[in-house]
Amino acid sequence: MEREIEFSIGENLESAVYTLLAAKARGEKVYGEFNGHVLHSETVSMDSAYMEVLGCTKAEHDKQMEEWRENYKKEEKLAEQRAIQNIPKWIEKGQALIYPERYEEWEKCVNARATDLYHGLELDSSLEIMQALENGTTIEEASKMLNNQGHSGMSASLVRNIIFSFSNKGPEFWEATAYGEISPENKALLEAKKQENIQLAQAHTEKDASRHM
Repeated sequence: MEREIEFSIGENLESAVYTLLAAKARGEKVYGEFNGHVLHSETVSMDSAYMEVLGCTKAEHDKQMEEWRENYKKEEKLAEQRAIQNIPKWIEKGQALIYPERYEEWEKCVNARATDLYHGLELDSSLEIMQALENGTTIEEASKMLNNQGHSGMSASLVRNIIFSFSNKGPEFWEATAYGEISPENKALLEAKKQENIQLAQAHTEKDASRHM
């Protein structure tokens, strides 16, 4: 009598076939469902399973995967090169939107983000929102911009933190885009950044006034 088995979570097709073949070698008749396809130990082979589930032989699939990996490496290399070339542009754009006291940290941020996972895409997103806020866009409209940028949870968090750290409206933006209740620790950080922004704004207003005296 044929018995149903369950493949392990995350098990790939090759491993599933080996599981069925091992059962057959032990004299067991079993079957299991893989991605909606039922495979039987009595009739399965590596290529028959690959043709059934993926529409190609294992060798063809392996070749496709190797080509995909090679293309992925090439795309990653090009993305890295583009990011490095964009570093001066990102630094310049950011410096036009932030207080001079934050130039050094901004340059460090740009260099770190340009060589990280997203190759600076979060810098483009942050600068877009920072520019909009500088032009008078409301916090609510800026929050919608973030939602429309198509972020993952990680990239959205990076953008929020960049804007928090450098924009003069960063704390307010971070608050408006927070999920759930804000912790007391984060409330304290938000208040400290707000006070820092007020002090910097006052200092630069006084400098501008002194130049025109």
